[in-house]
Amino acid sequence: MFKEVKELMASKKMSFWSRIKAEFTTTALVLIPIGIAINQIGRWIHTILGLPVWLDTIGTMFMAMLCGPWVAAIGGFLTNVATALIYGMPTSVFYGFVQLGIGLFAGFAVIKGWMRKWWQLPLVGIALALISTLISTPIGVLVRGGVSGQGVDAVYAFFLATGTGIWESVFASRFLTDLLDKAVISIYLAWFAVKNLPNKYSKIFSYVKYIRK
Repeated sequence: MFKEVKELMASKKMSFWSRIKAEFTTTALVLIPIGIAINQIGRWIHTILGLPVWLDTIGTMFMAMLCGPWVAAIGGFLTNVATALIYGMPTSVFYGFVQLGIGLFAGFAVIKGWMRKWWQLPLVGIALALISTLISTPIGVLVRGGVSGQGVDAVYAFFLATGTGIWESVFASRFLTDLLDKAVISIYLAWFAVKNLPNKYSKIFSYVKYIRK
């Protein structure tokens, strides 16, 4: 089955929508709830400990490295739908677009071979942190008034105390925390997990080859 999917995706005649559809194999559909669960566990740790990092994109990175950008994007977005339902926070759905952007770029980076070596990861992580910040900043200001109700607010308050404007404070606080969250913690945890995945499991995921080449 995976050989057929691979050949199908390599076909020049394959349409854009067909390429997206090809990612959603049975294995990918099974992985999505697992990725969402990993994200939710990370968020639970973040909430319980009041950490200034979100820890809710580890599963999204994992999905991107195993099943591709669109699976990661959908799985990431659904993470925030689940968050809205679990915590009774409907505004979390807006942040699903952050997960969507992260999933798409992370999957694209995997395909381009930008995650084969450990030293490449910080560069991809910085790009992911910037994407996350650019999407989340207007949501944070317009939907939440700049306050998230989480540990990152301490960093936000610091910038406000220095006389920095609300938009600049939200951007700076989120970018700094996203650097640690995405460029270090999330991307390396997912990468090491994929790198050390037993062959009997890794061979069923079509995107692992881009990590292990």
